[in-house]
Amino acid sequence: LWGHDNKPSGGSVVAVDAVGAGVGEMVLFASGSSARQTERTDQKPVDAVVMAIVDSWEIEGEEKYRKGETGA
Repeated sequence: LWGHDNKPSGGSVVAVDAVGAGVGEMVLFASGSSARQTERTDQKPVDAVVMAIVDSWEIEGEEKYRKGETGA
């Protein structure tokens, strides 16, 4: 898990990957009943699912992360 400062915040989550993310990619995940609302996870005993690969994110006009760049 990562914080708003683009640094590890501790903890981990085991999730089904519904989008084909690669090693080291920043992703978004859903948990709880929302995790079972994809073709791959419908009616399965899943509690977390990777639902998106992050290209970039910005907070209050400041870019915090951009895929493929270091030090964003």
